[in-house]
Amino acid sequence: MLSEEEKRELLEMAGSSQLREEFRRLRQSPRSSRLMDLDRLMRFLTDFSRFSPARPPRESGPPYTQILL
Repeated sequence: MLSEEEKRELLEMAGSSQLREEFRRLRQSPRSSRLMDLDRLMRFLTDFSRFSPARPPRESGPPYTQILL
């Protein structure tokens, strides 16, 4: 459910001629210009990973070396 403020913001956005024009241009742009080649994707992922300095968790294994069943 949308709050009253969210509803108001959506109505304001719907009334914006500039926003409508931008969406019209996006719809008319050729699909090929929106596709991403592998090099561009890898560059994006590399750049984006710099925003997350945390290392991924290590694969967890058993906490002991001998597993007895």
